[in-house]
Amino acid sequence: MISWILITIIAHFLNATVYIIDKHIVSNTTLKPVAYTFYSGVFQILFIALIPIIGFTMPKTEFFILGILNGALFILALLIFYKALRLSEASRVIPVVGATIPIFTVIISYFILGEFLAVKQFLAFSFFIIGGFLLSSRLDHGHFKMIKGFLLATVAGFLFALYYTLIKYLYLHLSFFDGFILFQIGGFVGAIFLLVSKNNREKIFSTPKTIKKGTAYLFVPNKILAATAAIMIFYAISIEGSTVSIINSLQSIQYVFILFFAIILSKKLPNLYKEQINKKVIMRKIIAMIIIGIGLFII
Repeated sequence: MISWILITIIAHFLNATVYIIDKHIVSNTTLKPVAYTFYSGVFQILFIALIPIIGFTMPKTEFFILGILNGALFILALLIFYKALRLSEASRVIPVVGATIPIFTVIISYFILGEFLAVKQFLAFSFFIIGGFLLSSRLDHGHFKMIKGFLLATVAGFLFALYYTLIKYLYLHLSFFDGFILFQIGGFVGAIFLLVSKNNREKIFSTPKTIKKGTAYLFVPNKILAATAAIMIFYAISIEGSTVSIINSLQSIQYVFILFFAIILSKKLPNLYKEQINKKVIMRKIIAMIIIGIGLFII
């Protein structure tokens, strides 16, 4: 129990770092969300280089197809997430995604995995909803105002929930590494499909000419961090006895790291991270994180 929870928490810390860098790359450069998604996905094919070292067993046709489709689903979720991230602050978009993922996961896992929620688990998710609302909303003149990209962030949350639930389902039938390779190939396939649109091709292939060197240097280490976090999440999900709903619920810990990063970077690099930071905002976010923490404790 402790091992897969600890692995998940470390992975979410890495993801918090990744998302902050994503925010900079997507919002403060000429790099379009579709181009960033494409390059994030297309390089996943490099993981097949591990096959001669670790080996790969061809799964049954239905699991092979589902694994590929699930990897492509991640690319779609990533694209929508980056579009939402471009519209609003990282410390607001990510909590919306993070709050909706466990809620959708509970519903989806019921139909796919046959997982049931007890009364206390429903209570826990009500705390997630309240906490997610407080984290993602903006208070203007005493009235709550939802962030730009709220709908996109919610859709991304649903797609990520479906993606992680299908990972758990596939790991009931596949080994860890076989499943991991399938998801990477699927990510590559999903990225290639982005090229079908002429508009997408223009944005993607114009990227090397317009991207700044500083951003290019950030891309590779950021993708290494993202890959490391993904491997840790996959491994935690694959462990027998782990619960995908709890793993997704632990995304709440990301908010602590993201808020910490946002405060520091808003002061040090105000031109890069223009987060709305003041005592009232910080207090509301702390209260929201406490509420989410209570939900996590209940579940």
